[in-house]
Amino acid sequence: MVTPYIYSMAQEWDDAVRRADGGVFQFESRYMDYHRARFRDASLLVRDARGKAVAAFPAVYADERAVVSHAGLTFGGLLHDPRAHAADVLAMLDDVCAFYQTKGCKRLIYKAVPYIYKECGSETDLYWLHRNGARISARALSSAVNLQAPLPLSLLRRRGVAKARRAGVLVSQSADYVGYWNVLVEVLRQRHGVRPVHTLDEIRLLADRFHGRIRLHTAVGMGKLLAGAVVYADRGVAHAQYIASGDDGRTCGALDLLFARLLDDYRAEGFRWFDFGISTDHSGASLNPGLLRQKEGFGARTVVYDTYEVDLN
Repeated sequence: MVTPYIYSMAQEWDDAVRRADGGVFQFESRYMDYHRARFRDASLLVRDARGKAVAAFPAVYADERAVVSHAGLTFGGLLHDPRAHAADVLAMLDDVCAFYQTKGCKRLIYKAVPYIYKECGSETDLYWLHRNGARISARALSSAVNLQAPLPLSLLRRRGVAKARRAGVLVSQSADYVGYWNVLVEVLRQRHGVRPVHTLDEIRLLADRFHGRIRLHTAVGMGKLLAGAVVYADRGVAHAQYIASGDDGRTCGALDLLFARLLDDYRAEGFRWFDFGISTDHSGASLNPGLLRQKEGFGARTVVYDTYEVDLN
């Protein structure tokens, strides 16, 4: 049985997410609610015969005939208890689609959770997609380091680390979102002509709500903030985003030292993976080779972020 999610169900929703395999904090109500006004929500709770919420399906309506899980998140899909058997998961997805069909939807866009975010590794949803004729509509290339069996840093990255150390660069966790957002906004404007997806106020709000799971790491030297990255750290995966380095930081290898330190620190903290994020645009059709080589220099290797489309007949 499926039930449309409403705000009064937030505790039930969060409990289901926290029990789920791959239920990172981005799926919790306090995270999704900050940008809820931008989307027409289509999220569902799946209940068992006793009425207990056993799975969550974060989603929004892409238009009147399509639903996507989830347009405001990097990935989505059915978030279910790892103890659920395959037959139960298949039935859940059938029920989810049947509900959307009653709303007139003809198409489901499903952004599968990459395997590195799953502790138990269940991929029953991928089998369901195959059985229902789903097609891959986008495949983004991300790069992740297996922190339990890391590859060595490349010679170029090691040279950058040594250079930064000689320059006296210091790496630490920081609360200076104001200072770092000034660097980030300027770097993105100059190099890419874009702005961060999150405003300064939004990232500070989220960092406050998810203290310890959203972390800012910076590299400081020459009397200034040189480089940094925001890391989403949860469920054994550290995911770096909003990575930026100013001109002085690039000259002295600040990012090399920053990431060498983060790989060591997150491994020591017991994390399984360090995800550098995607190096592609346009649904994976366009690859940034330079960015990819930089990430691979830290020992990262390819993990794909797949988006599927399935017709709801």
